[in-house]
Amino acid sequence: MFNYANLNDVEFEELCKDIMEKKLATSLRLFAKGRDGGIDLTDNTSTHNIIIQVKHYIGSKFPNLRITLKNEVEKVNKWKPNKYFVCCGMVLTDSNIEEIYGMFKDFMESDKNIITLREIDEFLQKTENSDVVRKHYKLWLYSSNILNEIFNQDIFIDCESLLSDIEEECKFFVQTNIYSQCIKHLDKHGLLMVTGGPGVGKTITSKMLVIYYATKGYRVRYTTNGDISDIKKSLSNDKECKEIILLDDCLGQHYFNMKDTQENELLSLIKYVKLNKNKKLILNSRITIFNEAKDRSLDFNIFFQEKKIRNFIINMDEITSLEKAKIFYNHLIYKQIPKEYYNSIKENKNYLTIVMHRNYTPRIIEHVTYATNYLKITPTKYFDYILESLSNPNDIWKNEFERRIRDVDRAFLLTLYSLTDTNVDYEILKKCFENRLYMMNKVDYTMDNFESILSRLNQSFINIIDNKGKRCIGVINPSVNDYLKLVFNNNRLELNEIRKSITNFKLNFRRVKSANKP
Repeated sequence: MFNYANLNDVEFEELCKDIMEKKLATSLRLFAKGRDGGIDLTDNTSTHNIIIQVKHYIGSKFPNLRITLKNEVEKVNKWKPNKYFVCCGMVLTDSNIEEIYGMFKDFMESDKNIITLREIDEFLQKTENSDVVRKHYKLWLYSSNILNEIFNQDIFIDCESLLSDIEEECKFFVQTNIYSQCIKHLDKHGLLMVTGGPGVGKTITSKMLVIYYATKGYRVRYTTNGDISDIKKSLSNDKECKEIILLDDCLGQHYFNMKDTQENELLSLIKYVKLNKNKKLILNSRITIFNEAKDRSLDFNIFFQEKKIRNFIINMDEITSLEKAKIFYNHLIYKQIPKEYYNSIKENKNYLTIVMHRNYTPRIIEHVTYATNYLKITPTKYFDYILESLSNPNDIWKNEFERRIRDVDRAFLLTLYSLTDTNVDYEILKKCFENRLYMMNKVDYTMDNFESILSRLNQSFINIIDNKGKRCIGVINPSVNDYLKLVFNNNRLELNEIRKSITNFKLNFRRVKSANKP
């Protein structure tokens, strides 16, 4: 049986819609809660010839379902549909089915109009219905068992840091039209460049594309050090070996360490992949950096002008309001936003203002739904807090950094930034930070400041990653580094203190060196 526990109520309704449309060979309308008198699915908003009620109730008990259905008997008698169905996310007994049929038998041809989780699963297991399964990525993703193979080095090579949080991220991901277009293009051409503004979903879309192809038998290649030549050398010489390469933030972030010929190295890899039908390449970049690369390299610019590689631009204006709403809803549900905060969103349909906001991005939604952030706000002010974050997106990290964290937290973040573009070994960071801490005034040395800061900043500014049993620390997303770069390069005093704290470590301090340049 497929794992239905990962579907929220909205996702389950959409699944039932697709199943019933195929079963009944007719189009159905899906309504939001409270719309059209409480009807979930119908073929016609005027006549209601067919009505289908969807009851999520996955993991619930039958008495709870019984109470809900009894409350709907009067409504069904009022609607008088020719055909009435109940789709339920529970495995029901014969007596359960008989009881439900007794409530609605005047509008059901037989008890077969009661579709239980068992019937849903039997339908989806049939080969001819695989298109429905593929449409609902959580079903095929978890059934593929690929998430249990994340640390299998025969499949995911050097991908620990990239995919460390993938199970959590899968809950929030929405299978947008852009994602579907990317798959179609990769299937046909094997090359894809995804560009867009900060925080619009480039990385998570790329990750989910990689996971998709991993379920198709592709080995995944990824690097954290930005050395494209090493990736090319590591690819199999076997032309029958299926491999997919992901260069995340390929012209920025940790790829800053590449030589001035970085665009030419990329072109060399792209051309190599084009000659091998079983190799695929996904690149993504912030659009401003992508445009700078085209200005720097004539060959790079010509390559894209001639459309030798398709460039998908993820533009939030092109993501539908429904897709934005699903992303927002997933964060609210799976992060278990407390009811009093949730009510602030529902009140006066405030969620519409959020979803329709001109500055809406998944990154901002991610930020405002972390408990470490919203618990600083009273429930009644939660909507105002989200609206302020959307209206002034560039101030998110500035406000958090300057007003909401402590002096030692700021020193910690700047030390982390000085050491890495991606993530750094726990012990190295600890030694460097403790050196920095020793030079600070008014610090309470009777407590373990390092562990306290990790606990405080985890999932707000930083991520703690398990890399083959070793703890590594990195920022929660690239926009943190973007902000810290401004702070770091504009603060010579802090730069000098950081330099003193890391002088004993033979690491590539890109930012420390670059900050010395005029």
